[in-house]
Amino acid sequence: MDTLALQIMNTEFYIAMPKGVHFVWKEKAEKWLQYVAQEWSRFQSNNELSQLNDLEIGETLRISSLLYDCLVQADRYYQLSNGLFSPYLKRQLEQHGYNQSFPFDEAKSKAFQNKPLLADQPFQFFGDAQVMKIAQQEIDLGGFAKGYAIEKLANWLEEEVSPDFGLIDGGGDMKMWSSGEKTWTIGVADAWDIDKEISSIKMQTGAIATSNRVYRSWMQGTMKKHHLLNGQTGEIANTEVLQASVVTPSLSDAEVGAKLCFLMDEGELQQWFENNCQQSARFLVKDGQAPNWIMAGVK
Repeated sequence: MDTLALQIMNTEFYIAMPKGVHFVWKEKAEKWLQYVAQEWSRFQSNNELSQLNDLEIGETLRISSLLYDCLVQADRYYQLSNGLFSPYLKRQLEQHGYNQSFPFDEAKSKAFQNKPLLADQPFQFFGDAQVMKIAQQEIDLGGFAKGYAIEKLANWLEEEVSPDFGLIDGGGDMKMWSSGEKTWTIGVADAWDIDKEISSIKMQTGAIATSNRVYRSWMQGTMKKHHLLNGQTGEIANTEVLQASVVTPSLSDAEVGAKLCFLMDEGELQQWFENNCQQSARFLVKDGQAPNWIMAGVK
């Protein structure tokens, strides 16, 4: 196989394609990922996302069609989950101490209480790539942007470079395809030790996303915090789930579904997947329980 390894977005990216593909794909792949890392990150100043976040209420900005598409998709999941999954939690994350790139162990800032109210619709999207700010909330696309970027790149590689097979792995968020000859074996890492596998799944075409509350965690004063917030309240998710891996055809579905595993009980979660993902599987690791696979949408 022909491979490309990159360190972007504080993430190890690995792309595998068939050998002998007569197409210069590596430069385009790297440029796309670098663009997303630069322009869509809340940690970069003077980028496209910061221009959007800096708008005054009632102001409108025309943005790139790709960022607009990503935001509209994220907002759709926000609506579908009744706000549990939210791309509008930048201020809340910062108030919990997540105001620097990982890795870090202690927050630089102390907690403060004047959290802005969470609005039902903080931004309004118009059909010509214009966005209007409606309320005092700010956007953090986080892992959703990474998943969107991987999925867009995978679609391009499959359509334009090689339909035979390919795989993109961005720190455990993966999209793969195969015309039938290639079967991928995907390992699931231990929540506490990423070098140790605790399960695996075989698949030809599809996506898998994993979230855990162990790695992206920190101390803020005497409080232990992690990056998974309840979009309805802006508070840290209180859950026995340590790690969730979700397998679906769509990486965006998997990305959102993995986060909802920390925010919904089993009944709500099963209903969510039955309603929104035609076929899916999830692998949950909980405190003091044996991890297990749960299927949805498969008769």
